[in-house]
Amino acid sequence: MPQLVTPGGASRQQPVTAQVIDVGRDPKLKTALLQGRLQNLTAPFMYHDPSKQIAYVLMPMELNIRDMEQQRIIGQMTQAVMRSLPEGAPRGYLLQPKMFFSFQSLVEAILEQDGITPDMLKEQQARTDLIREWMRASDEEILRKSVRENDAKVDANLLDFLAANIEASVEAGREQSANALGGLQRVLIEETTYGKTLGVRLAAMEALRQNPTREVLIEELVKAVDDETRESLIAMGRSLIDYLFFQMVTSRIDSAAGEEKEKLVVLRKQVQDIRDKIDAASRAIMEEKAELINQIISSNKPEEVARANEQEIDDVFMSMLQANMQDAQQRHDEELLKALVIVYQIAMKINAERQPPEIQMINALLTAKYPDESKRMLEEMAKSIDDRFIQMMVQVADQLAQEDRTDLGAKLTQVIVQARSILPKYDPSRDPDASAGGSASQPRQEPPAPPRPKIEIARR
Repeated sequence: MPQLVTPGGASRQQPVTAQVIDVGRDPKLKTALLQGRLQNLTAPFMYHDPSKQIAYVLMPMELNIRDMEQQRIIGQMTQAVMRSLPEGAPRGYLLQPKMFFSFQSLVEAILEQDGITPDMLKEQQARTDLIREWMRASDEEILRKSVRENDAKVDANLLDFLAANIEASVEAGREQSANALGGLQRVLIEETTYGKTLGVRLAAMEALRQNPTREVLIEELVKAVDDETRESLIAMGRSLIDYLFFQMVTSRIDSAAGEEKEKLVVLRKQVQDIRDKIDAASRAIMEEKAELINQIISSNKPEEVARANEQEIDDVFMSMLQANMQDAQQRHDEELLKALVIVYQIAMKINAERQPPEIQMINALLTAKYPDESKRMLEEMAKSIDDRFIQMMVQVADQLAQEDRTDLGAKLTQVIVQARSILPKYDPSRDPDASAGGSASQPRQEPPAPPRPKIEIARR
């Protein structure tokens, strides 16, 4: 939770001025606000999201602002937002902004607009507390006993949350935390009712991953003990489910008898139904992405349309966009290709903004002209970062090499050499997060951290 800076209540001498957090103009502000990364956040302020047509005002009670002054402040913020909106944009919702008296209630309202209710937040906090308690267990036997006692609390949500935190720890380079969380995951799979079911499902999927053949898929489907395992296997092996696959299942039915034959007939129908459901869902998603591409292309304000549908700009959207660009290029449709390229550039810009600040810096350095522009950027960055940033640059350079993007990798290597002579050395004494002293005991395990975005270097 961020630290709010508020004016001095009844003793203040100057009128209160207010700020607007407009996520329509800068979508990154929403994440920064919710994660508590906005520095010197001052109340009162307005949170404005034009894509959802919401205007929320935080007016803490402790400010002791009289009604007339409150109306003046709200009017000031509303007018500022209205002036910033494009012509024709909806404005009616701004005439009745919703007021909140605590920062917590404001955050909950923002999250609720994304489908995250207070009850869901409480459930996630309970999962976090439970995992933290298990991480503090003094030995494995105590841990296993506690896990068995909390068997009913271990479900798909808890294990998904744990898996997300393991992934986040790996991406952040917290190897010790990732290993500890992985050990807890193993215990949960071994000791709990849901965990054992999941363990069998994961073993089946791993068998198919190791040997992706129709024979293995059929064998694992026959052995599967629940519908969810079958659905997972069918989704994973969808490309194997063809005419030959059903021929093999039918042949197996013909050679079976009694109860086994009946089970195989039911299984064949179940595979057909799940396959059709997966295909229908896939077609619906593709149609939605195609419709969004068309909306952006046909708009005279394509970036505004794209940002209003930012959540829909994902890997599927990018794949369909690139496929359409290739098709337009092959058909020599220059006009359509030009429009699609504009959409691609907007989508890449939005995707880049989702990246952690460090990756955004690296992307900026990769687009800068070497050596002059990159040098100037590094000198500016040196005011806020140190040579620990170089290690991340090295990791990204390795990633580029693995992806055979040698041109970008070579350029980043040149920038790394520049950075070594420009960025200051890390000074632990100036790091407020560095622990003072040290202990002979084992380091305390880190509690689960929220997942970080996947690192992605823009293709140019």
